[in-house]
Parts: sequence; structure tokens; C-alpha cells
Amino acid sequence: MKGTILVLGYFGYITNQIDGQTIKTRNMYELLKDKNEVLGPVAYFDTQQLQFNRLSLFKMVWQIITCKKLVYLPAHNNLKYIFPFIYFLCKLRGIEILYIVVGGWLAEYLKTKKIHVALLSNIRGIFPETEKLKHKLVQQYGFNNITVLPNFRIHSFTPSFKQDPNIFKIVFMARITRMKGIDVVFKLAERVERQKPLSPPIIIDFYGPVGKGEEKYFTMQLKKTKVVSYKGVLEPEKIYSTLDQYDCLVLPTRYKSEGFPGTILDAYISGVPVIVSNYPNASEIVDAGKTGFIFEMGKEEDFFQYVDRLYRNREFLLQMKKNSYEKSKMYSPESTWGVIRDYIC
Repeated sequence: MKGTILVLGYFGYITNQIDGQTIKTRNMYELLKDKNEVLGPVAYFDTQQLQFNRLSLFKMVWQIITCKKLVYLPAHNNLKYIFPFIYFLCKLRGIEILYIVVGGWLAEYLKTKKIHVALLSNIRGIFPETEKLKHKLVQQYGFNNITVLPNFRIHSFTPSFKQDPNIFKIVFMARITRMKGIDVVFKLAERVERQKPLSPPIIIDFYGPVGKGEEKYFTMQLKKTKVVSYKGVLEPEKIYSTLDQYDCLVLPTRYKSEGFPGTILDAYISGVPVIVSNYPNASEIVDAGKTGFIFEMGKEEDFFQYVDRLYRNREFLLQMKKNSYEKSKMYSPESTWGVIRDYIC
């Protein structure tokens, strides 16, 4: 029915895929659906359907041509292959497109995509997660339709800020790959093993899907140490109550294309400070010495020292836990709605 707002993106409902792309896409849909008194009906199309049923393409087209505005959260392949078709379809129907960017890869991706640059420059709005990405898009491509829209979460969780005096718990929650820095975390584990006996002891838990080609390496590394455990993939409804049990989250990522990793925001909501590598957007998200620490990849000694600092100063750690939770309030549904409201109403 004409008048519906359509959220189109990779929801991952068919396989229950849980990652940064699917969680942000689902949260955007839930946020807009909650505003239906203002917006009217809100529908969604999960582009994962296209992988399993080619006929679903016709359903997607029908939903697009019968909507009044399109909220678009594409992954790489969708932007590359489907966006030009979507653009011209919307142009013919007079439908505005709001492109909600997931991650930090867009500026680099567009270097060889002149047609995409031309099309994107004519949509209603592009919403990157960080000021740095906005600056790149403006400087490199001359876009004048850019508004920063940070990552966000819908939740009602309040952390306990608890600390167990008998143990220090570190968590890694992301895709299990060396590009995400799991090898650096295992180096930390080796260092902890060499320092035994520690009182209180340190443990490290991994959560997340194991990346393709990483199974053998990950399994071998787990066998080498007793301080590391793999806990599987967390269901979304269990993330905050689980992270709440930890003292810090580590993310030594090598990806230059990280935007605002959802795992950092999840840690903040859970009252957990973070230790991350200095990827391009890190300093915009992590307040060094307040909500976490940033270290240079290749300088793992700094990484180890930051862990040690939190381990040895529990009062400082408690303050960082509280700072992290306060920081999370900047990335609320209300803040997101405040940014996007004028574009979508």
C-alpha cells in the first residue's frame, strides 16, 4: 500500500545470522516501527531472501514501488549489484532513499565506482557512522548529502558494575578471525600463562562465529592454553547480561574498514571498558583513559600494559565501567531518531 516506509537490508532472518550488519538493520527497523504513530506503516525486506528464492526479487520490487520512502542498509554486494536498479526504480516513482551506512568501508569502496558516486550524490541522504568517514566522503567525492548517524542499540539494560575479587575476566566478542586480532589475544594468554600463579587469576573468553578458514588455527590455539575458553555465539537477548560479568573487552582488529563496531557499543551498554587497536575511527569512539584504551598494532606490549593497569587497579576499573555506561547513552534510539526524524517524516 502506498504510504509505507520500507527498510531494505540484510536482516539475516532465514539463517538467524548475528553480526554487525544484521543487528543494526534489525534495530533500525524496530526503531522506525516504534514510531508508526508518526510515520505510518513500516515494512521490511530481508535481502537474504534473494540467496534462497529468486522469485523474492519480484516481492522486493513490489515493496519498493509501493513505499513512500526507502531506508536502505546494504552490504557490499547489494550496493554493487542491486543499488543502481533500486536507484532508477525509486527515481521513476519519486521515492526518496536514505542510505544508512554500516561499517567504515564506503569511502574506499567508491574509489573505483564512478557510477555509484554519481547515483549516491543524488539520493536524499547518506548517513555514515563517524565524522571521519563523513569527512572522507565529502573530501573525496564532493557529497553534500551527508549526516553522521552513529551506531545505536535498542535496550533497557542497566549494568551491575560488579567485580569478582577472585578472578579477572576478559572477553572477546566478534567474528573469530586473525583479521579481528585473535592471534594478539592468544599472545596475551601466553603472557598470562608465563606469569602464573596470578592472584587473582585471569581468564579470557571468546564469543562469536568462527571465520571460514580459521577453524584449525583457533582449535590449535585453544589447546595450548588453559586460560582461554570458547563460549560459542551469543543470542542477542543474552549479550548484555553476559558482558556484564566481564572486566574488559578486547578488540585488536586489523580491519581499516571498521566503522563503529557494535561490540564496543555492547560493551559500553554493559558497563565494560574496552581495549582496542588504533583502527581509523577508534579515537572517535573510545575515550582513552576513560572508557578504554587504544594501542598501535605491532606494539602488543602496550596492549599488555593496559590490561595490567585495569587488573591492578580495581577502583580505576570501576570508574571506567561507569564511564563506559554513561558513554553508551550517547548512542540511544532517541539520539538516532533525533538525527533521522527530519529526513523521514
